[in-house]
Amino acid sequence: MQNISVVDLLTAHIRYWKHFLKMLLEVRRTYFNSLKLLTKVLREEFPVESILKDGKHVTLKTFNAMYFIAFTRNVQNIQYNIENDLVIFSFPNSVSEKTVKLYGAVNNGDIVYGFLKEDYNRLPVKGKVIVDVGSNIGDTPIYFVLHGATRVIGIEPFPKNYQFARKNIDTNNLSDKITVILAGCSGKSGNVTINPEYESNIESEVNNFDEGVQVPLLTLKDILEKYDVPQDSVLKMDCEGCEYETIMYASEEILQRFSHIQIEYHFGYKNLKDKLEKCGFRVFVGKPRATDVVNSYLETLQRIIWSPNAKKPVKISRSQKRRHEIGYAGFIYAVREKKNDD
Repeated sequence: MQNISVVDLLTAHIRYWKHFLKMLLEVRRTYFNSLKLLTKVLREEFPVESILKDGKHVTLKTFNAMYFIAFTRNVQNIQYNIENDLVIFSFPNSVSEKTVKLYGAVNNGDIVYGFLKEDYNRLPVKGKVIVDVGSNIGDTPIYFVLHGATRVIGIEPFPKNYQFARKNIDTNNLSDKITVILAGCSGKSGNVTINPEYESNIESEVNNFDEGVQVPLLTLKDILEKYDVPQDSVLKMDCEGCEYETIMYASEEILQRFSHIQIEYHFGYKNLKDKLEKCGFRVFVGKPRATDVVNSYLETLQRIIWSPNAKKPVKISRSQKRRHEIGYAGFIYAVREKKNDD
């Protein structure tokens, strides 16, 4: 059973292809060798030498780098350094005007959405404590502080992202307001094994690896108690799938500690919406967009070509061996309507 309506299921794919075509158009407008570039990027033949329309030569190491440059070419007051994986830009709508430096941002897909498209501008963070599940490279905790949050408790399970987050928080002199924890979030406390070389992005989720480092899994209750999170705090979740178990296992008492909740869902919204409404929240659901469609189609094609009847099997890259699954992503925004009787 799908976790979205039939209408949303159909329109999600329309939104996906609309965005995909826009991406192709932006790449064509940005790069001279766009066709060759796209071919190599989709085949994951990195590094890829590319030529910008201004004549500058750049070496791309990820799809996200190609995407970032294409979608930020007309953004004012932004600078980037491909070699150092660094983005520098001003924050015109922050409480205090400030230049922000973010290491790891060029090759990280989320930066386009969080900072540049301001996916979280609806959250009333001024004067609030924020629990940020899925802090990525520290971009969203920094975003919240620059918009007036008094304190942010960030949760990030991927060691590489966690190290970037620590570096970015220190670089921007915000360590007094932001605490980032190397941990995942779940419905039950425990541990998960993470490959230390693995990096989270807009298509990854926390899965157990055969080998790696042990990272703790925290419940919302664990976070609230351990880090002294006050009543009427704000919860933001973008954890590539952990939102379902985390929210579904959380008690009404725990969820009621938050005045506002914003979740990026990745595989539909119905169960999350029902749970939050039962716990006393007024819920608004953003329209979903299908995700990972092209990769899923390519993987299916590769498996057909790799079948025993194929005369000449083609090489399958490391990432293509992973099982791709079409998802349906969007935002849930929830506002508490009632408080616990204290």
